[in-house]
Amino acid sequence: MIHNLLPVVCSELNDYFKSRYGVREDRLVLSNLINQDGSVALEGSNKVVCSLVNVEEETTLKATAGTTSLGGTFIKSSPDIYVNLTVIFSSYFVGRNYVEALKFLSGVIYFFQGKPVFTNDNTPGLSDNVEKAVFDLTSLSFHDLSAVFQMMGSKYLPSVVYRTRMLTFATDNMEDTIPSISGIGIAPEGDEDFSSGPQPAGRQSAAEKAFNSERQRVAEAEEKEKLLTDDAEEIENDPFDRSRSQANPSAPDKNNDNKDKE
Repeated sequence: MIHNLLPVVCSELNDYFKSRYGVREDRLVLSNLINQDGSVALEGSNKVVCSLVNVEEETTLKATAGTTSLGGTFIKSSPDIYVNLTVIFSSYFVGRNYVEALKFLSGVIYFFQGKPVFTNDNTPGLSDNVEKAVFDLTSLSFHDLSAVFQMMGSKYLPSVVYRTRMLTFATDNMEDTIPSISGIGIAPEGDEDFSSGPQPAGRQSAAEKAFNSERQRVAEAEEKEKLLTDDAEEIENDPFDRSRSQANPSAPDKNNDNKDKE
């Protein structure tokens, strides 16, 4: 994303220089000022150098992992990252070309005053990943500006600093897949809904399973209660009298004989 944005902006700035000042060659390059070995990184001189000096995260819009619905499941993806860039434009003109350095530096300010916002609609060649990039002029203190040139390994040059906001780094990487919750009357996306019509043979809904389970539990409880009642009735009757009556059903009742004698 960064590797697309800055070259496109620098190309438009070169076209602006050619139109405004009538120059034929590119006067702006996207480069370091100094190589790692301490040598000058530019070929030739009398150039405006665009350098990226910082990338910082926009913490006010820090996002958390999000979920999206896809085919009846929820997809957990990595959170988006929002970043701001700090870009410095330095006029590297040698000899008696100091006034030219200031002229082209002014051209940078004029350019971004007229076009501070870059989108796919107004900037051909800009990546689709760059929704919008805004260039804001930034003022640095003497101490901070000195620290920037010291970090780049260069002596001070006439320069202007812009803060570019806000690039969104989004990815389609999926961290986890979470199945959706289904229940009575709820069917996942993409599944056939059988709640309003007959179901295929051998397929039971959650409601039917719950009903059959409850019915079985009630039947078992009633059977258990019936067994306990039968046992209680048998205990109340004298098992010995019942067995004697069954063995000699014609035997007279002793209690009745006593009553007749009286």
